[in-house]
Amino acid sequence: MYAKFNIFSLRNRYIPALIIIAIFTLFAYINLKEIMDSIRNDGELINQSGRQRMFSQNIVLLSKKYLDTQNSEYKNQIETSALSMKKSHALLLQQLHSQRLKDLYFKNNLDGEVNSFLNIIDKFLETQDSKILDEMLEKAILMLEKLDLVVFEYEYIYKHKLEKLEAKEDFLFILTLLVLVLEAIVIFYPASKKIKINQEQFQNALTYKTKELQKSIDIISNYIIYSRTDDKGLITYASEEFSRISGFAVDELIGKSHNIVRHENMPKNYFEEILKTIKAGDSWRGEIQNKTKQGTSYWVDAYISPEYDMQGNFIGYVAIRHNITYRKEVEELNKNLQKRVSQELEKNRLKDNQLNEQAKIIEMNEMLVNIAHQWRQPLSFISTAASGLKVQKEMDILEDEFYYKTLDQITNTTQELSKTIDTLSGLMKKNRMFSDFFIHQLVNDTVEVMLPSLKEFHIEIVKDFEKKPIEIQSIASLLSQVILNILNNSKEAFFENKIRNPLITLSIKKLPQGVQFFIEDNAGGIKEEHIQKIFDPYFTTKHQSQGKGMGLHYCYNTVTQDLHGKIYAQNTQEGVKFFIELPFHILEKSRTI
Repeated sequence: MYAKFNIFSLRNRYIPALIIIAIFTLFAYINLKEIMDSIRNDGELINQSGRQRMFSQNIVLLSKKYLDTQNSEYKNQIETSALSMKKSHALLLQQLHSQRLKDLYFKNNLDGEVNSFLNIIDKFLETQDSKILDEMLEKAILMLEKLDLVVFEYEYIYKHKLEKLEAKEDFLFILTLLVLVLEAIVIFYPASKKIKINQEQFQNALTYKTKELQKSIDIISNYIIYSRTDDKGLITYASEEFSRISGFAVDELIGKSHNIVRHENMPKNYFEEILKTIKAGDSWRGEIQNKTKQGTSYWVDAYISPEYDMQGNFIGYVAIRHNITYRKEVEELNKNLQKRVSQELEKNRLKDNQLNEQAKIIEMNEMLVNIAHQWRQPLSFISTAASGLKVQKEMDILEDEFYYKTLDQITNTTQELSKTIDTLSGLMKKNRMFSDFFIHQLVNDTVEVMLPSLKEFHIEIVKDFEKKPIEIQSIASLLSQVILNILNNSKEAFFENKIRNPLITLSIKKLPQGVQFFIEDNAGGIKEEHIQKIFDPYFTTKHQSQGKGMGLHYCYNTVTQDLHGKIYAQNTQEGVKFFIELPFHILEKSRTI
């Protein structure tokens, strides 16, 4: 039994040696895999966390450019960056390897702030509101410190994990060498050769992963203003982003102090306080104005923390900064923003007053034209009848029957003219006062004023009113002017487009909170690229001699501002349809405008 299991026999020494080699090889492989996974995964996490900060700043800059230029390319870039930021955020939430990271994302609400920032981006793209851009900028600034802490935490986790794995690797490597030396005695050259091959493979893998790690570091360097110094404050490492923003080459920065980018506006005692804080073992956070190699200035929000060696000795400090030049420029602009806004509002108010006055003059001209059409035929008849009486009287052939009949006709005609005056007076009687009236009666009276002009162009009027009269509270004269203006537009469109059977349909519909009035014609409609602009001031599709584009703008201002309603237009199959919506009642019943 003893001879069978003699440990000193070549056979019994060879098998345990192979088992020991297998065990240590397995341990080395596992540790190597952990290092490789750490380099790949943690490097990616550091990269993603660094890009989160870059995305927030880049989106704000692109949003400002988009607001200024309305270039859709900037909008596409914003949407792409927002999607990338959202994906990076989702990835990071799945890789919270420390309690500190969980606290940052959930207790300190970084997760909520990132989601809120993404929502603000969507809201800005919908509205292009400068106030939302300011809110976006504030959110981005608030997130920066937390995002920086996330980067630091991932770097810290990665650094310590790598240190542990490297220490473990060194231990396994040394122990493996000792075992291999002992096993070389019992398994000779084959085992030694295998160890050499394994060492070469291990070294190749380590070199490859080191290169991968360097690539990740280079990516971070391209997006973060990052630098390290020795204990004397001389720069030992500078990122590519630091070089780009400062204008100095990396070689020009290495070996220099940060005074190389100090702006003359920053006092020396400011930096003395920073150094004092760092040497006391505390981190410093604040804003610094720097100067480029070309002499221009830029602002950074800096986070500076001390570095120590394994024995706790101070060996320098690390500075991470992000560019806030745009924010500082915005702050400067905001100082005079209120004054500029007030000035622009006053200019717009004066301009609107001028536009309204011009529109009222145009509307008065239109009213006079309609009165002229209304009175032309009756006045012609009166003139003809009076001339006929005079001729017959002079020729002494005037008969009493013809005389009295003609006088009756002149009297009836003058009564018709008086009726027209009464109608106009009724429309204008409460010129600027809110009053109660039946809208169908107002429409009938308004159409009556324009009827001769419409008949002259053979325009047919169709009325589609509800049987029960609808009473509203509004300003009758202003509503009448709006209706006349739209009817005139239809009349001119009939003439311009040479419509053979011109037709205007007037409809009144009762709504839950008010009334809806329609004016529809078959004059061919308005081009789709123009229909959204017809209520703009000075916009017209007519020749300059035919109009100034103020009529529909006046209608829009009157309905929306004075009558508290809505007005809009839509193309139909044969023409255009105007919609006017008015409330039943106005709270300020006695208000005048």
